[in-house]
Amino acid sequence: MQTGRKNILLIDDESDYSDTMGFYLRAKGHNVRTAQSGRAGIEEIKKECPDIVFLDFMMPEMNGVETLKGIRGLKPLLPVIMVTSYASDELMEEAASIGISSIFQKADDFSLAARLIQETLEGRAESSAMRI
Repeated sequence: MQTGRKNILLIDDESDYSDTMGFYLRAKGHNVRTAQSGRAGIEEIKKECPDIVFLDFMMPEMNGVETLKGIRGLKPLLPVIMVTSYASDELMEEAASIGISSIFQKADDFSLAARLIQETLEGRAESSAMRI
């Protein structure tokens, strides 16, 4: 089981939401960086790859699916949890086909986000161990 401080990148154009979620995750002991657009998020990943990404579906200019494609071009195995208040089934299916770890609803309690981080990274560690 992986525990301890994780490096998390929150990509969301709504700074009120990402600031609040970031505050919660920092209080849980994690390092959190934020980006307010898909392009800025991709640049952050190029600078320093996080352990996991929370990525908003609905953003101007470059939506979450387009951003996810950019992330997969750089880091095909980086865990990404999509975040949404609302997203069409079509967008969710497209994101799932590209490869996401989970979906987090903005209305959900942040404790679920903390649990998703742990479960996602534990699953990745177990998958790596199985390949050895």
